[in-house]
Amino acid sequence: MESLSERTSTGYQQIHDGIIHLVDSARTETVRSVNALMTATYWEIGRRIVEFEQGGEARAAYGAQLIKRLSKDLSLRYKRGFSAKNLRQMRLFYLFFNMLKFARQCLAN
Repeated sequence: MESLSERTSTGYQQIHDGIIHLVDSARTETVRSVNALMTATYWEIGRRIVEFEQGGEARAAYGAQLIKRLSKDLSLRYKRGFSAKNLRQMRLFYLFFNMLKFARQCLAN
Protein backbone atom coordinates (compact mmCIF):
# COMPACT_ATOMS: atom_id res chain seq x y z
CA MET A 1 0.00 0.00 0.00
CA GLU A 2 1.22 3.52 -0.82
CA SER A 3 2.16 5.81 1.99
CA LEU A 4 0.75 9.33 2.19
CA SER A 5 4.12 10.78 1.23
CA GLU A 6 4.41 8.51 -1.84
CA ARG A 7 0.86 9.33 -2.92
CA THR A 8 1.48 13.06 -2.46
CA SER A 9 4.76 12.79 -4.37
CA THR A 10 3.08 10.92 -7.23
CA GLY A 11 0.19 13.39 -7.33
CA TYR A 12 2.57 16.32 -7.26
CA GLN A 13 4.63 14.85 -10.10
CA GLN A 14 1.49 14.39 -12.21
CA ILE A 15 0.26 17.96 -11.73
CA HIS A 16 3.79 19.30 -12.24
CA ASP A 17 4.25 17.35 -15.48
CA GLY A 18 0.77 18.31 -16.68
CA ILE A 19 1.45 22.01 -16.13
CA ILE A 20 4.80 21.77 -17.91
CA HIS A 21 3.10 20.09 -20.89
CA LEU A 22 0.36 22.74 -20.91
CA VAL A 23 2.81 25.68 -20.85
CA ASP A 24 5.13 24.09 -23.43
CA SER A 25 2.18 23.43 -25.77
CA ALA A 26 0.92 27.00 -25.38
CA ARG A 27 4.37 28.39 -26.13
CA THR A 28 4.73 26.22 -29.22
CA GLU A 29 1.34 27.35 -30.52
CA THR A 30 2.19 30.97 -29.76
CA VAL A 31 5.38 30.72 -31.82
CA ARG A 32 3.46 29.13 -34.71
CA SER A 33 0.81 31.85 -34.59
CA VAL A 34 3.37 34.65 -34.45
CA ASN A 35 5.36 33.11 -37.32
CA ALA A 36 2.24 32.81 -39.47
CA LEU A 37 1.20 36.38 -38.70
CA MET A 38 4.67 37.78 -39.40
CA THR A 39 4.90 35.82 -42.66
CA ALA A 40 1.57 37.29 -43.76
CA THR A 41 2.73 40.75 -42.69
CA TYR A 42 5.99 40.48 -44.67
CA TRP A 43 4.03 39.29 -47.73
CA GLU A 44 1.69 42.29 -47.38
CA ILE A 45 4.63 44.70 -47.03
CA GLY A 46 6.10 43.21 -50.21
CA ARG A 47 2.76 43.58 -51.99
CA ARG A 48 2.48 47.23 -51.01
CA ILE A 49 6.01 47.96 -52.20
CA VAL A 50 5.40 46.25 -55.55
CA GLU A 51 2.06 47.96 -56.07
CA PHE A 52 3.55 51.34 -55.24
CA GLU A 53 6.41 50.73 -57.69
CA GLN A 54 3.95 49.73 -60.41
CA GLY A 55 1.77 52.77 -59.83
CA GLY A 56 2.82 54.68 -62.94
CA GLU A 57 5.69 56.70 -64.34
CA ALA A 58 5.54 59.42 -61.71
CA ARG A 59 6.06 56.82 -59.04
CA ALA A 60 8.57 54.80 -61.06
CA ALA A 61 11.24 57.43 -60.59
CA TYR A 62 10.45 57.67 -56.89
CA GLY A 63 10.32 53.87 -56.60
CA ALA A 64 14.09 53.66 -56.89
CA GLN A 65 14.41 55.43 -53.54
CA LEU A 66 11.35 53.87 -51.91
CA ILE A 67 13.07 50.94 -50.21
CA LYS A 68 15.91 53.09 -48.95
CA ARG A 69 13.52 55.66 -47.46
CA LEU A 70 11.17 53.05 -45.98
CA SER A 71 14.14 51.28 -44.42
CA LYS A 72 15.33 54.47 -42.77
CA ASP A 73 11.92 55.49 -41.46
CA LEU A 74 10.77 52.03 -40.32
CA SER A 75 14.12 51.35 -38.65
CA LEU A 76 13.78 54.58 -36.68
CA ARG A 77 10.40 53.43 -35.42
CA TYR A 78 10.97 49.69 -34.94
CA LYS A 79 14.77 49.66 -34.52
CA ARG A 80 15.39 46.37 -36.36
CA GLY A 81 14.00 44.09 -39.03
CA PHE A 82 13.52 46.70 -41.75
CA SER A 83 16.91 47.01 -43.41
CA ALA A 84 16.89 47.74 -47.13
CA LYS A 85 17.95 44.12 -47.68
CA ASN A 86 14.99 42.82 -45.63
CA LEU A 87 12.54 45.07 -47.49
CA ARG A 88 13.91 43.84 -50.83
CA GLN A 89 13.44 40.26 -49.61
CA MET A 90 9.84 41.02 -48.60
CA ARG A 91 9.27 42.42 -52.08
CA LEU A 92 10.76 39.29 -53.67
CA PHE A 93 8.75 37.08 -51.30
CA TYR A 94 5.56 38.67 -52.58
CA LEU A 95 6.64 38.42 -56.22
CA PHE A 96 7.69 34.78 -55.88
CA PHE A 97 4.46 33.65 -54.29
CA ASN A 98 2.45 35.69 -56.77
CA MET A 99 4.22 33.87 -59.63
CA LEU A 100 3.64 30.53 -57.87
CA LYS A 101 -0.07 31.31 -57.57
CA PHE A 102 -0.20 32.24 -61.27
CA ALA A 103 1.62 29.03 -62.25
CA ARG A 104 -0.83 26.93 -60.23
CA GLN A 105 -3.76 28.65 -61.93
CA CYS A 106 -2.25 27.99 -65.36
CA LEU A 107 -1.65 24.33 -64.56
CA ALA A 108 -5.19 23.93 -63.23
CA ASN A 109 -6.66 25.20 -66.53
